[in-house]
Amino acid sequence: MKSKIGKFIPCLLAILVAIAGTTGCQGKTERAVNSPTGSSNASAEEASLPEGNITLTFWHTYGDKEEAQLKEVVIPKWKALHPNIDIEPVRQDSSQYHQMIVTAFGTGQTPDVARIDIVNTASYAQQGGIISMDDREGFAKQKDTFLAAPLSTNYYKGHYYGLPLDTNCKAAVINKNTLKAIGLDRTPQTMEEFISAAKKNGNGKYLLNVSGVGDWDILPYFWLFGGMVTDDNFTSASGYLDSDASVKAIQTMLDLHKDKIFTIRDIDGSADAWDGISTGEYAMFLEGPWYFGSYEDSEAKGITPALIPTYHGKSASAIGGENIVVFQAGKNQEAAYEFAQFMTSEEIQLDMLKSGQLPVLKSLVDNAEITSNPVWSVYMKQMESAKARIPSPSHTQIGEIWSDAMTEIFTNHADVREELTKAAGLIDEQLVIGGQGH
Repeated sequence: MKSKIGKFIPCLLAILVAIAGTTGCQGKTERAVNSPTGSSNASAEEASLPEGNITLTFWHTYGDKEEAQLKEVVIPKWKALHPNIDIEPVRQDSSQYHQMIVTAFGTGQTPDVARIDIVNTASYAQQGGIISMDDREGFAKQKDTFLAAPLSTNYYKGHYYGLPLDTNCKAAVINKNTLKAIGLDRTPQTMEEFISAAKKNGNGKYLLNVSGVGDWDILPYFWLFGGMVTDDNFTSASGYLDSDASVKAIQTMLDLHKDKIFTIRDIDGSADAWDGISTGEYAMFLEGPWYFGSYEDSEAKGITPALIPTYHGKSASAIGGENIVVFQAGKNQEAAYEFAQFMTSEEIQLDMLKSGQLPVLKSLVDNAEITSNPVWSVYMKQMESAKARIPSPSHTQIGEIWSDAMTEIFTNHADVREELTKAAGLIDEQLVIGGQGH
């Protein structure tokens, strides 16, 4: 009996080890399939993650509602997937945030990962403070899941230095009562239709408003009317900003301004857009989704969001938003990158949508959570025709060049082609300084 037992125990142990190995493999497969990252490479990536307990520091500037969703919903889901990796979210003062990050580069005391404004990604990349995503496991496949405009804000000198995290853009804010007064019983599908009605029934009253001449304000109209700032890779303004199409776009705005259809508040001293649309003075202006903090109140006044009417068959808008980046000084870059992927997964993007953060994924444009909301549905659809302002370390200087040129044109009546040619040359110089130009 004893000899039989002695022979049986090694066999039994071998069977148990085999079963345990199979169970372990099955667990990894299930995590790969069910992980919010949605990555088919999840198990491969998991193998490169640290096995010991670590903490990742995540800097952000979320508001109260967004921060609560992050802490109460999102991070617990991360911990369920990665019990050994803690996330330490640190909310920073938005007014000091950019300088804090630049200072951290100098000291080497950066966080592991951070949510940053899209306009700063290229600057941080130039300083060598954040990693390129291009050679990371799964990025090539994941890249195609993002909406084009948010993704482009991570592009610098042929590489992507972050993942789009949340987004926004401008869409049309419409006063239906004012539209009706100029003979339009519905939101116009085209700018041609709107301009025709304004000329015929507007009685010389400004109906279309923009606050100032900065790029966030004027670029959506410039693009809508056919203008271009640079080539698609953001390497040159000459040949684009000073092209016939761009000159014509500015001239279209000048003509609308002359016809008292289009007003620039900072130049004309006209009513602020938010006030003017509320009182019915304006029929339309372009604004982000934050205008509709209370959709019910807006709807009661006859104010509703709409896609920006097309011009010559095309719509256009400018985007804002935030990216998520991984820092070079971080000691756990693979885990930080995994967290960045996690934050841009469908499940987590929908979780953050509940706090008002618009998602960045193509697959969610037609998601029921989006399409059932009268505001989100419009803005997500508008994102498909939105563009990014030039992602450059020289973003601030380029913005100033643009504003100066528009001021000369709209206030001092400078020659359009001469001013755009001058601005194009100055922007080219900044692109060279930023390491992007020829």
